[in-house]
Formats: sequence, C-alpha cells, structure tokens
Amino acid sequence: MSVFKYSSNASSWWLGNDFDSEFQNENNDVDLTKLASTQRAIANFVNIVTGQQIPVEFQSRGNSYTDGSSVVIGTKLDGKNFDPTVGLALHEGSHIAHTNFGLLSNFSANVAMHGVNPNFDMTQRTEKIIKDLLNWIEDRRIDYLIYKTAPGYRMYYESMYKKYFCDKVIDKALKEKRKCKETLDDYFFHIINFTNPNRDLTQLELLQEIWDIIDLKNIHRLQSTTDALEVACTVYKRLAKHLEKNEESADNNESTLENNTSADGGESEGNGESEGSGESGESIEAEGSGDDNDKNNSLSPRQQKMLDNAINKQRQFLNGEQKKSGRLTKAQSHTVKAIKEAGTEIVSVDLGGEKIDTIVIKKLTKNIINHMPEIFSSRSSNTHVMKGIRLGKMLGKKLQIRNEEKTLKSTRLQSGKIDRRLISQLGYDNSNVFHKIVTDRYKDYFIHISIDASGSMWGEKLTESITSAVAIAQAASMTSGIRVQISFRGTADLGTSGSWQIRSKCVTVIAYDSAKDKMTKIKNLFGHIMTFGMTPEGVAFKSIEKQIIQDTKGAECIFINYSDGYPTHMGNHGGQDPIRFTRNVIKQFRESGMGIISYFISNGGNDLSKFKDMYGNDAQDIDPENMFQVSRTMNSKFLEKSK
Repeated sequence: MSVFKYSSNASSWWLGNDFDSEFQNENNDVDLTKLASTQRAIANFVNIVTGQQIPVEFQSRGNSYTDGSSVVIGTKLDGKNFDPTVGLALHEGSHIAHTNFGLLSNFSANVAMHGVNPNFDMTQRTEKIIKDLLNWIEDRRIDYLIYKTAPGYRMYYESMYKKYFCDKVIDKALKEKRKCKETLDDYFFHIINFTNPNRDLTQLELLQEIWDIIDLKNIHRLQSTTDALEVACTVYKRLAKHLEKNEESADNNESTLENNTSADGGESEGNGESEGSGESGESIEAEGSGDDNDKNNSLSPRQQKMLDNAINKQRQFLNGEQKKSGRLTKAQSHTVKAIKEAGTEIVSVDLGGEKIDTIVIKKLTKNIINHMPEIFSSRSSNTHVMKGIRLGKMLGKKLQIRNEEKTLKSTRLQSGKIDRRLISQLGYDNSNVFHKIVTDRYKDYFIHISIDASGSMWGEKLTESITSAVAIAQAASMTSGIRVQISFRGTADLGTSGSWQIRSKCVTVIAYDSAKDKMTKIKNLFGHIMTFGMTPEGVAFKSIEKQIIQDTKGAECIFINYSDGYPTHMGNHGGQDPIRFTRNVIKQFRESGMGIISYFISNGGNDLSKFKDMYGNDAQDIDPENMFQVSRTMNSKFLEKSK
C-alpha cells in the first residue's frame, strides 16, 4: 500500500461520464431527486463495506467527520468531487467499524504504557503531535484493510488519496525539496506524504528510519488501534530525541553567529514561512534559478499560500475536519433529506432503443408531502378517505371467515400416512391403517392497485378511485393472507431547485403497503394526494415491475388499474406508440403470472377499444359512482379457497 495508482471516475458506470449534467437540468438547477438517490447509494456502499448499518448524513456546508457512531459528509457532489466523496465516506465509516475510539478517552495513560510521558505531565503540544501521528498510521491501517477486503471499492479510495495527498502543489514541493528543514513541521509534511509516489526519503536525516519504523508495506501487521498507537509513540520518541539534539546544536551555532556578526549590523537572511490560505491545484513555478537550497528560499507569497493551503487540507483530513462549501441552500438540503427518507429512486426504463429516467417514491411520508408541492396538496381533505374506511369495515367483516381453518381427518384408508393407533390391527389382516388430514384454507393474495393521478382524473374520478382502493385495503387489514399496495402515477418535474424542466418525468408514488404500514397512515396522509401531470401508463408500470414481482413472494398477484385515458408520449417508446408499449408491458405482467384487472373510469359513452387494446378484452368501463362495485368484486375473490 505504499503507492496508489489512480484511475478514471469509478462511478461513471452507474452515473454516466458527465456528473454535472446528471445533477443539473437545462436551466442549471440542481436535480435534487438524482442527488438524493446518489447520496443514498453512497450510504449503502458504507454499509456494504463495513458490514454495519452506519448512518451517513450529508450537510450542505460544514466538515466531514465521524463521531464514532455516524458519518457526516459536508461536500457537494459533482464530477470533480464525487469519487473522492465516496472514498471519504467509506474511510470515515471504516473507522467506526475498526477503530477503538475509547482509546482516546484516557490518552495519557495509554501513551504512558508505550514509554511516553511516564510522569503523566504531557503537554497539549505533545499530545497533539502523537494524536496526529496516530491518526495517520491508523488511517493507513484501516484503509489497507478495506482496500484489500473490498477490492470493488478501490477506485474510490484511490480518488480520495489523489485529492488529498497528490495535489499538484504537494507533488512539486516534494520534487523540488521545498520542506527540508530539520523541524517538526517539515518532518510531518514528509511523513503524511509517504503514500505520494514523489516521496524522497533522503530529504531529511531521519526520514528513512521513520519509514522503516512505520513499514507501510507491512502495515497489515497492525491488528488494532493499540498497535497503531505503539508505532506512533515509537516514531514520536525517536523524532523528539532527534529534534531536541538539533535544537541544542542550533543554539550553539546561533551563539557563534552572533559573535561573528559584521560591524554594520547586517543579519543573515531568514527563511520564515508565510501564513495564509489560497486555492491549491496550481503548480508552484520556481522563481529564479539555483540549487535546491535556493529553491527553498524562492517562494513568492502567492506560492507559499498555495503550499500552506494544500498542507492545511491534509492536516484537516487527518483530524476529520475536511472543510467543504456546499452548493445547496438550507431549504434544498431539507428537500434532499425528505426525498431520501421516502426511499426515492431513479429507475431507468428501457423503451427498446431509448432509456428514460423515472422517479419512484417508495414511501409516502409527511415530510415528502411538505417538500413536493408539485404532486401533493398542503391541505388535507379526507372525506372520501373516511368513506372508503367505513365501506371497507363492512366488507372486512365478511372476510374474517378467512381467519378460520377447517381440518378434516379421514382414517382407515388404503394409502396416506400410517395411523399409529391402527398399527396393532395389521396382525388381523387389516391393511387399512392409513389416514389423511385435509386443511381447508384460503388463498394468499398480493394486490397492487395502481391509480391514474393525471390531471384529467381531477375531482370525482380521483376521490372515488381512492375510496374504492381504501375500502379494499381496510377490508384486507381485517384478515390474514392479503397484502395490499396502493400507488399513484403521473408526471412532474420533481426535485429541482427552481425552474421547470423541458420534459417532466414519470413519477410513481407507492403510498401504502399493508406489509409495512397501518391504516392510520391512510387516514393521515391520503387526504393530501392530488392529480399531477399527464398519463405515463406503461412507463410507470415498468418502473415498478421488479418491485411488484419481488413483493409477490409466492402469493397470487393481482394488478388492478384505475385509469380514465390513454398514455401520454414519454420518449419515443423505442419506435412504438405509447398504446403499443403499454400493451407489451401488460403482456409481460401476465406472462410473469400476474392477474390483470383494469377499469376505465368514465362518465359513459367513451370508446373502450384503445383501452382494451392495452389491457385486454376483459377491461371494464366503470362509472365513478359505481367504484364501490370494484371493492365488492375483490371481496368475493378473496373468499376463493386454495386448491
């Protein structure tokens, strides 16, 4: 692990090559849904690599650090910073999994065990030096462990190291021997850049010895934070003794210089380092010419600031103080948080030659309602919701028979399982000693109800559809063996920071899942659901196909569709018209074992031909006022017994 090799963007295979365009639309607004999705992916990476459920939080501004139980990343996500941010999250998360933070709680005693500060009078300066050395050595130990055990994430680590430890200004400082004084500051500069390919162990007297003590090539020998502390203390003791000796020698030389000062009062020109900060990334251009020692004295104030800034960035990394400036406002940060809490995903739908991104909100929450005014109403009107609950309770009473199982045992049969009570009769030429037990039970069902929430469904069509779906959910909640999901579909421009995009995206909201939610969620949140956008149909169905198949889990799957129109143009549908594409999706649903029940909600007189072309000849035309009949029909089906 002494040297890292650097590669191109590690995330290009799942985010594309142009990161900035992924997170920004045509109007340069930040796509917050994409940002939330990638942030959640980073958090998943941390959990996978560490094998622990470690919380990962993202701040619009502030530092990146770990407090021992969670990871906080304060950075923006774009092409330049994305891979290093993933690496940083993995780095901080790995410390939670493998670093003993308790060792720092009684640091003086632990240091004393390794021969430092036996009198327990350690100064703050000494403690800071040893902690800095420990941080760097522990980083190498942890990063090597993850680097070797999780090779699929190596490029993220490489990008992180390239950002923090292979800045161009650092490279040039190492090549041109800028930091070559026998001082603690210069020693620490070289130590923390041991991983840089441009390191030169001859630049300081003790560098080779320190390199041998740390022994990066065999860093895996360190099995714990305690082992890392022992190495840090060994380095400190050797370094402190060396620098103390040099200081004594310098004092003697200074006395000699004072005696030899010229009569005109001239002094030897100093070589102090100027303070300040500046932007790194530029290379240091040497001013003038001369040998290496001359170069040490030839930095302009601007160049010195560049180097100081790069060194400061490295020290901040070691201390968990990576300062980043975010590009999200406080309101945008809250929106991203709401999007992540709702499990929002960007799902790419293949149209057969063209892929388009769709948005799937997997969990309806109050927070997502508050931050998505495009698809949810701030006011709640739940008269139609309570109506569905009342109707569902009436139906649910009939379904309670599903909770009963009837068992019939038939005995004295010629085949089946042996009835132990009849074994004694085998000696009396009675061979009918078998029995069978038949349990009469009902089918298990997985019901997914998809409701068209496009603008044309406004008013009675939507409210009656919700009433019907809620009645089914309420009835199913009063018995066993029936799982109900309710989703809404439409189109909207979600998650941007300002202007509308040129083309809206298909949005599917999984608003209720009886396997995870209680009916109180429907009571409290369904009143906020309103119509939004156009009719995506097949594209929306395709975006949740895998989720439905996964959730079915062996039960009989029924897909119920409420709609009042035909699909809107979403992309080119691979050269197909939207109706044909939807028909093919429904065909795939049937082939996977789903039963399809589709209702064309109208006020009568509408042409059903196109609707049946998509959903089959059994698709039904239904008036909004008769939506309760759907619930009754489903109730009858729930009482079918398994064969």
